[in-house]
Amino acid sequence: MNIKEMVKKGTILKIISGSYMYGTNTPDSDKDYIGICIPTKDYVIGMYKFEQLEERTNLSNSNKQNTKADNDYTCYSLSKFIKLVYDNNPNVLEVLFVPKESIIYCDDLGKQLLEHRNLFVSKRAYYKFMGYAIAQKRKLITKQSEGLRVKIVEKYGYDIKYASHLIRLLYLGIELLITGELIFPTEHRKYLIQIKNGEWPLSQIIDKATYLENYLDESLKSSSLPEYPNLEEINKLQINLIESFWAR
Repeated sequence: MNIKEMVKKGTILKIISGSYMYGTNTPDSDKDYIGICIPTKDYVIGMYKFEQLEERTNLSNSNKQNTKADNDYTCYSLSKFIKLVYDNNPNVLEVLFVPKESIIYCDDLGKQLLEHRNLFVSKRAYYKFMGYAIAQKRKLITKQSEGLRVKIVEKYGYDIKYASHLIRLLYLGIELLITGELIFPTEHRKYLIQIKNGEWPLSQIIDKATYLENYLDESLKSSSLPEYPNLEEINKLQINLIESFWAR
């Protein structure tokens, strides 16, 4: 069995992510998909290793900007996915809060995974969301864009993509620490679309980011989330999902 066939047969969840899940997509937005699969025994307890499969209609070295016809798909092995969400990686953690309308495929095991999202949410999210946001802010301020994105900086005076990611990450981090959940589409989508359209000057975006960073600090102090994810229960969940899949 080749990798693509294994991924297809082992998929327990596939969603449309990115701007279409956030509610910030435009008529020209490309589509991003994330999947989770359970590999065969050869790739879990055998000598072969599999972490993720990436498929892109527009390769990163093509020097062409993505269009509405382009698709990016990343399918993680269950163990790789769980490792990332245990670390509270923002780009992967949000998958656990996918709205029904963004789910393309979900079997009973995928449903079990989503139903146990609370095991992964913790105060560790603060450090990840803040860290990712600061990285975006640094790129934004220093204008570290390359390739096709240089033209965007020349047009707007800053990279609107980095700006949008920066503000979104801070809003979602605050929401998660306060409520323990993420709601999509995000209630801040209109503001984020305005940023993506270059409607706000860089100075106001930086001021907004500073305000939200302080808000995120305060949210950590008042958060009722546990300090760390529930490792013991997560471990049981991973074993149960894999064994249940193999038992089919």
